[in-house]
Amino acid sequence: MSLIVFGGSFDPPHRGHLRLLRAALRAVEGSRAAVVPAFRSPLKASCRASVEDRLALLRAALDEGLPGKLRERVSTEAFEARRGQMTYTYETLRFLKRRHPGVELHFLAGSDAAADLARWKNPREVAGAVSFLVGKRPDSRIPGRPPFGARFLALPGSFPKISSTKIRLRLMLERPVKRLLPRSVLALVKARGLYGLEILRRLESELKPGRYAHTLAVARHAAALAKRFGIDPERAALAGLLHDCGRAVEAGRMAAFARRKGLRVPAFEETAARQPMLLHAHISEFRARTIYGVSDFEILSAVRKHTLGDAVMSAFDRLLYAADASSPDRAYAGVGRIRDALREGLDEGFAESVRSKIAGIIEGGRWLHPSTAAVWDAALEHL
Repeated sequence: MSLIVFGGSFDPPHRGHLRLLRAALRAVEGSRAAVVPAFRSPLKASCRASVEDRLALLRAALDEGLPGKLRERVSTEAFEARRGQMTYTYETLRFLKRRHPGVELHFLAGSDAAADLARWKNPREVAGAVSFLVGKRPDSRIPGRPPFGARFLALPGSFPKISSTKIRLRLMLERPVKRLLPRSVLALVKARGLYGLEILRRLESELKPGRYAHTLAVARHAAALAKRFGIDPERAALAGLLHDCGRAVEAGRMAAFARRKGLRVPAFEETAARQPMLLHAHISEFRARTIYGVSDFEILSAVRKHTLGDAVMSAFDRLLYAADASSPDRAYAGVGRIRDALREGLDEGFAESVRSKIAGIIEGGRWLHPSTAAVWDAALEHL
């Protein structure tokens, strides 16, 4: 008997996964397949959906995406999920060998994953335990001499470059994904509010339509800038979505809210008296943490600093500050200069964002917050 082992995060499972699995089942006649969702992948960031959610999504994908006879040959294996901890491929293979003595094991992988074999734990053991069924993507190649004596069998055809990361980002930014996900998977994602959809629903219900549109514009802009500057687009998008979530608190109640929650805002009393709307960034950070469940320090820092800034601004902080100042929905004088500066680099774009904000405040005769000078100094430090 031959058993095809198909491991991965499946966060979420998509049409590319199904196409690869169908090709493998047809290439190895009479084989069965065990699809093994990772609790957490050793070579990737933490999964965005729980392993329970991903198992449900995976079963829906298999039911919809495999013809009846192929579906009968496939099962989901919850070994890694039951362990509740990071599990390496060699450990899963040992388990499957004990469960299926004498079975011939094949490991199904895309060409990018197969090329990373040297980074796996105990790669020689893995290479000796399985033969690899490799699906080639258009922009990748299968090593001519696989490392560690591994046996690579290229599956017929070429496989689309579909990324779960890209799908999650598109879902978070309200971009269409119908061509990438099976219908049943998308329906389940929506029903469970996964991959940012619950956040979007709440923001849309709490914010005024114009503010929600701005929020989405900033999130999309932040993600695009993050990709350009080598920063995680998913985390940038989430920071963009939550940067104004404090606006759900009415302007007239912001000072009382911030005082009640003990928020540490620079020059709080003067800010509350002169321009309480400036408190919204600290309120947004508080609500992102307590209402939306965000614990990522960098995201919370960027949300808190996107209005008043700070004497210390990380690259992530500067990215959100500039994304908010230059989002596509902005039309004030000087925004074009910020966009031009961002084409030169993040530091240039951040500095121009601060300069433009200071100029606008002075020209409008508005109160200049005491922390603004420190933000300008921070901007100059990065040039």
